[in-house]
Amino acid sequence: MKRKEFYTTIVIFAVVATTLIVTNFILVYMDWLLLFAIILVGYMYFRYRLTTPMQKFSNKFNMLMDYDLDMEGAIQLAHDHIEEAPTRAMKALFQVHLGMAYYNNGEYERAIQTFNEIELNKLNTVYHVLIFAHQAYAHYELGNQEQFDLALERIKNIKPQIHRKFIGYANSYERLLSAIKNIEEDPEDYKAVIEANLSQHHGFISQRLVYHYRMANYYKLIGDTEKTDIELAKVLANGKGHFTAIEAEKMFQNTVKVDDYIFTEEDFEAEVPVEEEQKPVNEQLEDEKELDVFDVTPDNIENKDNK
Repeated sequence: MKRKEFYTTIVIFAVVATTLIVTNFILVYMDWLLLFAIILVGYMYFRYRLTTPMQKFSNKFNMLMDYDLDMEGAIQLAHDHIEEAPTRAMKALFQVHLGMAYYNNGEYERAIQTFNEIELNKLNTVYHVLIFAHQAYAHYELGNQEQFDLALERIKNIKPQIHRKFIGYANSYERLLSAIKNIEEDPEDYKAVIEANLSQHHGFISQRLVYHYRMANYYKLIGDTEKTDIELAKVLANGKGHFTAIEAEKMFQNTVKVDDYIFTEEDFEAEVPVEEEQKPVNEQLEDEKELDVFDVTPDNIENKDNK
């Protein structure tokens, strides 16, 4: 539902309700049970008109980002929906998507700026974790350690405000970012965290790219050039304009052939699904199916199930 349609529908309902009251129609011809039924139907109609387009947007956005690696398409899709967002809460949610699209396109500064423009009080605190995590990632790629640390600290500070069902989600991001921060002090812990959180891809090409890029950083640190290049070659062979491919080009030493590492269908079919609690933390939008546009305020998170 676009902004114009949203407000038009509200006006129609308001006019009809006012007319009924003015003409005393409710008191004369209707009992309160019927009035309640009409209000409930109206609420369900609004909910349907808002959540259905949101789910369609989410599905299309995920396809562009995670499968097609069409970052420009994802950016444009988010922009279009921001301009037509019927409520400030939905606008904030679309801005979260836009920031992630900019980040995955390697536009780190624009991603940070987009995240900074979001009205956080319009979103469930679970989304705050997602925002702060991607700000940290972007600052890491820009080499801004101070801002990276600040974003990580904001995740730690927001955790007491998150419902216990979603604490695991926040802990996963905190653990991963902490491992990235401390990679030089404890590279083996970094490797273990990356494998635990990012090694299962569930068919998402983007997740495979992130995994191989993060592992390349490990092998680079321990001085294994060949394994570093193997991981980077997997990214370069399949990454298109994904940020991991942009960063991989800066690190690649040409010790292996990139074309030898193109992903095949067999690569994806060989993946074994992991247990629910072990899902990779960068399945970024899956919780959106649980937190729809009527549930983007902290008050409503208690009614949602953690995935």
